[in-house]
Amino acid sequence: MATTPKQLKIKVGVVRRYQKELALYRAEVVENQRKLESVTAQATEGEPWDVKNASNLVRESENMVRDTTTRLERATGELEDLLTSAKRNVELDQDQDLREAEAVLAAASNA
Repeated sequence: MATTPKQLKIKVGVVRRYQKELALYRAEVVENQRKLESVTAQATEGEPWDVKNASNLVRESENMVRDTTTRLERATGELEDLLTSAKRNVELDQDQDLREAEAVLAAASNA
């Protein structure tokens, strides 16, 4: 199957979206851990629900980081395959979308 500029744009968009999601979920984990520490420090005997709820939020956020990392790795692999195919295509060899895809791929591998 021939690689098209449209396919490249779609895959680039997917990788970018997952990069943004991963950054947001990582920030959410830090924020929820801070809330858990605060709730734990202020907790009394009658407030175990607050501590449990805060720890559940941290765990859910950590699960989302793992899930998004997996999806980003899969999307990055698909983009790499698409780039390999596109580089063989003489028409796309100097295409701007190809350069953009390479830049996004480089940024994703650094994340």
